[in-house]
Amino acid sequence: MIAIKGPLTMATVGQIYREFEKKLAQSDLVLDFSGVEQIDSSAVALLVTIFRRARTAPNGVRFVSLPSSIMQFAEIYGMDDPLRS
Repeated sequence: MIAIKGPLTMATVGQIYREFEKKLAQSDLVLDFSGVEQIDSSAVALLVTIFRRARTAPNGVRFVSLPSSIMQFAEIYGMDDPLRS
């Protein structure tokens, strides 16, 4: 499990993605967003990138406790379908 805490912004998504890549190689993965305090549009880009990467990986990924603000951003950018799947 990766528990994401604090801001999920352009300044933090790179580190989160690197951690995701490392752990996805080892096993199925749960990303817990319950500790996210702030987002910007890069949060949606991160989630879509993770979703696409996970589709080609041997291990699965599940998102839990996605903040409604992420889904609102995703809807604005027309990227909410992959996140609802």
